[in-house]
Amino acid sequence: MLRILSLCLMAALAFVLLPAATATARTLRGEVTYRERIALDAQAVVTVSLVERSAAGAPGKVITSQTIRPRGRQVPISFRLNYPRRLIARDAAYALEANIALGDTLLFSTSEAIAVEPLKTTGPVTIVVNGVPAPALVKDGLTTPAGALQGTEWRAQAIGGRPVLDTAPATLSVEAGGRISGSAGCNRYFGTASVKDGIISVGPLGTTRMACMPDQMEQEKGFLDAIAKTHGFQVDKGQLVLLDAEGKPLMQLVRNDES
Repeated sequence: MLRILSLCLMAALAFVLLPAATATARTLRGEVTYRERIALDAQAVVTVSLVERSAAGAPGKVITSQTIRPRGRQVPISFRLNYPRRLIARDAAYALEANIALGDTLLFSTSEAIAVEPLKTTGPVTIVVNGVPAPALVKDGLTTPAGALQGTEWRAQAIGGRPVLDTAPATLSVEAGGRISGSAGCNRYFGTASVKDGIISVGPLGTTRMACMPDQMEQEKGFLDAIAKTHGFQVDKGQLVLLDAEGKPLMQLVRNDES
């Protein structure tokens, strides 16, 4: 009899304490996405933070954050932030921020933090991040205007010093809005690029999935690898040279008169 009474008392106590314990914690959920039609690199890392904003409106201390490794999953990427109520001040302002990075390179970030009320908002909240331009660098005091590269379709002549196959022409187009696209020789590709003062930063590329002859596929891989490694460029007399981070040529292209 005493055992039964003890179990009943424990059950009643748990019933009383459970709501109180639950009330001390809050959860805010949502998703992170971007508008660019490019694939998210499998090694990319997504970070979402709930921050307390300062009186001036600038981000203050981080209340909680979540680091997500999508490992091949594409946007939208779901997040779930858990935090104790005691960390939230009723007279303070709070916001959500997010970014996507690949190694030490920041790819996407919130241009404006999203205001939330942590004691009321549970979600779902959609955070749209924007592409982050690479910082402009000037090599040897010389720069090439972005307009010299943009608005023209370029056709590859040589990749890594090897002539391009006549049966697999590869092209490159960079629009002023930052879109990059063309034919890699077999498949079409697309992505985004930031261009300024002779510096170009190419984001992750998406491609179609056709299969071609082995020599065409080998050349396509070299073409896409060269674009991914491109850091700078030079345009002179109708010829475009893509350069790596050390200023070494990766690929030579000419204006495509057939476009």
